[in-house]
Parts: sequence; structure tokens; C-alpha cells
Amino acid sequence: MRALKFGLVGVANTAADFTIFALLTLFGQLAAASANLVSYSCGIGLSFWLNRTWTFRDRNPDRPLSRLAAFILGSLVGLILSTAVVAWLAPHFGPVPAKLASIGASFSWNYLFSNFLVFRDPTGAGPGADRDIPAPQRMPQDHDGQHGG
Repeated sequence: MRALKFGLVGVANTAADFTIFALLTLFGQLAAASANLVSYSCGIGLSFWLNRTWTFRDRNPDRPLSRLAAFILGSLVGLILSTAVVAWLAPHFGPVPAKLASIGASFSWNYLFSNFLVFRDPTGAGPGADRDIPAPQRMPQDHDGQHGG
């Protein structure tokens, strides 16, 4: 369930990122790499807010500023990855197809970084633990260790 929520947040921030990018490059005549810096940064802010308040809200709400700093650090790596793909592909395929290619390159990195580091489970249940899924129930055992029933 958490990965689905993260994906939906990703759709929202990617739509915002892509729309801002398209407006800046197609109507604002901004260079693709510069437009990507602006649009991706807007997506970072939206993504942090939605992930903190919805996707990972059950994971240690303390220290929001340190979580924001970690999120920004991880997102900067994603930004570098995304901008490198845009800068490399835009001259050959145009800015919009290059931007589309960059989305796939940064999505996996951002999810792994967010799930395993920024919003990790402080209870020790494991970095991939998903509290939306109930824990399996143990069967009662009788006195000799065999399952009852």
C-alpha cells in the first residue's frame, strides 16, 4: 500500500514538475536544463509535503526539519540524475521527450531513498516494513510446541 501511495504522490509531483517544465521551455523560452532545475525543485517541495503527511505519516513524525534536510539531499541526487538525462537527450530528441525519459531515471532512486532512509521505520521493524499491511497471525501452540487444532 505504501508503494502505491508513493506512486500516487509521484504522479502528482511529476505532473507539477512536467507542467512547469513545459511552460518554462515552450512558452518561457528557458533552456531545458535550467527549466528542469526550477520544475524539479517545485516537485521536491510538493513531494516532501505529500509523503510526510500521507505516504509515511505513521513513521516518526518527529524532527521534520532534519527529515526535510535528508529529503532535499536525496532529491538533489535525483535532480542531478534527472538534469543529466535532460541535458544529454534534449539536443537529440527535444526537451519534452528528454524530460519524459528523465522521470523514469529519478523515480526509483527517490522511492528507495525515501523509504529506506528519510522515512525509515524507527521501531526497528525493518526499513521496508509497511504498517498498512497487518502482521501475520501466529497459530496457538500446545504444551509440546505443536500447533493446536
